[in-house]
Order: sequence, then structure tokens, then C-alpha cells
Amino acid sequence: MQQLYEMNQFLYRPLATFPPYHPRHTISKAVIRLFHAAPDLSELAVFVNQQPIQKKLPYGQLSAYMEWDEGVYEIEVFKLATKERILSSRMMINGNETYTLCITGARTGFALLTEKQDSLIKQEELSALTFIQLSPDLPFIDIYERDQGMLSKELGYVNGTQTHHFSPNKYHFELKAAGTQSVLLDIPKVHLQTKRAYLILLHGFANGEPELMAKVVLSHQM
Repeated sequence: MQQLYEMNQFLYRPLATFPPYHPRHTISKAVIRLFHAAPDLSELAVFVNQQPIQKKLPYGQLSAYMEWDEGVYEIEVFKLATKERILSSRMMINGNETYTLCITGARTGFALLTEKQDSLIKQEELSALTFIQLSPDLPFIDIYERDQGMLSKELGYVNGTQTHHFSPNKYHFELKAAGTQSVLLDIPKVHLQTKRAYLILLHGFANGEPELMAKVVLSHQM
């Protein structure tokens, strides 16, 4: 099981307390995108080193990938409607990595997901799939494929499964409360194509609005 790197220790700390930093300009580039997974927040604006990189990021939206130089970055998130800064963090971005930076909530902060490069799908006629759990009130879950049975057990908040490999086809996944047969979310007709890597991002409230959802996205493979 993959633990995402949580970046919430710098919440609400003023940016001015950090010394100025300029990213190193090297050949090594990181590829990074943003995911608004915070069900307690509406539209957001995201600034990096005091420059806007995402002027309007609605809940549940995934940005395009961006290339960043290796270095330390100051990330700030503002409510679009009120211009109130709700999150700030300082994080190291390494070159030659692919990231999804998940905004998880006003209190929980950020989770930095490193998207793994999968050599097996480059050699075999397979697809790769990883589940990422970003729902704050979802209990521990077991993940099933309807025909294949259990894939992962007791997945918790801000964690990811190991990578699962499938032959290209359509699949039907179910999220069940851990240790039970109680289905919390049905994920039908997931079409996995050969030599592609996918993430299923679980977000929303298990008990409330916006409701629990699964977002199936491609993962960048270098």
C-alpha cells in the first residue's frame, strides 16, 4: 500500500516567513498536475512562488500536466470567491518524477502523489491501475473487481493501493466497507487500454455532499 506524502504541516504559515528561493534550472524536469479533491472547498486559485498557475480550479477538476524545474516551491491556495488564503506549504519537487498534487481540504491540506513509472506495461500487452483514497470520511475499504474478487483490503485515507495489472478490457469495480459485503460505491464500465497506466481517484463525502465519486484518469508515463 502506498502512503501519499502529506504536506499539511505548513498550513496557514505566512509565506513571508520563508526565505526567498529560486528553483534550480537543471535538465531534470518534473511533470506535475493539480487535483482539487477537497469537498469542503469550492472554486480555488493556486499560486506557486507568488505567481498564479491555476486561476480557477473547480472541485473535482484535474489540471493539465506542467513541467517544473527541480527545486523547492511555495504553494498557496485561495478561495476564488473571497480571495482568502486557506492553504500554504513549502515542498521539494524532484526532477525526473511525475506528480499529482492533491488539495485534500481546508484542514487536511495537501497530499503529494508520486506517479510510479510502470515498466511492465511497456513490455507486455497490459494496463496498470492504482486506486487513491482521498475521501475524508470514507471508512477503511476493500476493493473488488466483480469477476476477479478482492484486489486490495483495508485502504485508508490518503493512501494508495499497489499497482494492479489487467489485460485490456472493461472492468467493474466495487468499494466495500472493510471486512463486509456492504457496497459503498459501484464503479462500472472502466475501460482499460493496453500499455496505459491509470489512477482511480476516490473523492467526496461518503456521508454528505458532494457525494463519493471515482475519477478515472491516465497517468503520465515517461
